[in-house]
Amino acid sequence: MKLKLDFKKLFFLMISLVLLPAILFLVSCSLFKSKEANVLQIETSAETVSTQTIEESNPSNFLQINIWDDLNPKEQIELLNDLEQFNKENPGIKISSRHLRSEEELVDQFKAASLSGAGPEILIARIGASTALAASSVLKPLTDEKYYSDILDGLLEISGNEENRFVIPFRAYDFLMLFYNKDLVQKVPATFTELLAYCQEVNNPKEETYGFLLNSKEADWVIPFIGGYQDWIYDYDNGAISLDSEAMLQTLKFLEKMYKEDKLLPNDYEYEDINNAFLTGKAHMIINGSWAVSEYNDARINFGVSKIPVVLGGYNNPTPMIDGFGFMINMNCYGESLDASRKLISYFMSEKLQEKWNRGTQTISVLKSISQSPMVKNDPILSGQLSQALICRGKPPTDILRFIRDSIRINVENVLNGNITPEEAIIKMQEDALSLKSGKTGTSESSASTTAK
Repeated sequence: MKLKLDFKKLFFLMISLVLLPAILFLVSCSLFKSKEANVLQIETSAETVSTQTIEESNPSNFLQINIWDDLNPKEQIELLNDLEQFNKENPGIKISSRHLRSEEELVDQFKAASLSGAGPEILIARIGASTALAASSVLKPLTDEKYYSDILDGLLEISGNEENRFVIPFRAYDFLMLFYNKDLVQKVPATFTELLAYCQEVNNPKEETYGFLLNSKEADWVIPFIGGYQDWIYDYDNGAISLDSEAMLQTLKFLEKMYKEDKLLPNDYEYEDINNAFLTGKAHMIINGSWAVSEYNDARINFGVSKIPVVLGGYNNPTPMIDGFGFMINMNCYGESLDASRKLISYFMSEKLQEKWNRGTQTISVLKSISQSPMVKNDPILSGQLSQALICRGKPPTDILRFIRDSIRINVENVLNGNITPEEAIIKMQEDALSLKSGKTGTSESSASTTAK
């Protein structure tokens, strides 16, 4: 009996030893699958969190705004830096820019793109380009913008009228002003009466030293005096040319006095001669463009700038022409894109950005109010530039200005050479300009005039 019992125990023990590995295997498989499922769930959850984090840091639903420009290198660098900063401050808006090589290419491509319902939201171009683009109905009217009350008058008058504005002027450039050598000129003349008296004291033609030199060979240097005698060459509202005026007559008589009667200025000096005379200290004062500031700084000349003195026998300062570039908005820009575009323009029109561009480019601010900022008041050159820019007149359309320049140049030359009287010259100027405008050859010299630098 005892042996039988032991045999049963042995039998069950053997069965247990055979089944135990199978049971352990099944249990371990079950546990492994459960653990694997938990691991998979954790990994899947982690992947979802990671994807959400990427989407939050790089939103796929940002608003895309495109800008086209034809700016010079310094201005383009400044633009790209500011666009990058704007993108950082406005993560929901992405600004992309495209630079084109010339104004012609910029205008042509923008016009074609806009007419096809595409193109960039914003165009940065010379203010004068807005006239032709607006005529093609590719620009959005901007008459309700808040900036116009603070824009330089000269740029405002070439930006359209209160009912039809299609550009917000941003930067000003290319205008004439008085440059003087601070080592030679102790007191800057306020009038041409004072300036000519100074010339009589210091002129030494044998040594080719002059108190003042004027580039009468180019019309852009003559035109400002017409404004000083209280008239102008062009009507911005109706496009009329006006050269046969009393102001033009007074201007020609003024030139005749300086060159022919008093012989205070040499008649054979052209732009490069005058510029070199100032660089070498042979000319104490000259009229030159805002572009010359960087050249004279590089030459380490101790110079200053100011408004051109009040005209001889008159009461006003001359009014040089001024140009600039600004923002235009595509007619196809609507809704959120339009709001974002206006936000970007406001960013650039801020005093902070305007001052930044004053330092980094050869352009100046278009805001009249900025002349009172500490940054401008503490910079004599910039302050002098703005004082002149405040009274400048807008540069007429390029094709019209070419006719005006040709007509003035050849007739001024004839007056100073004694071939024609000032009274005869103003009549001939008007006739020549209108003939050129109509496509006829009305001047005694049909080639294009030398334009401002």
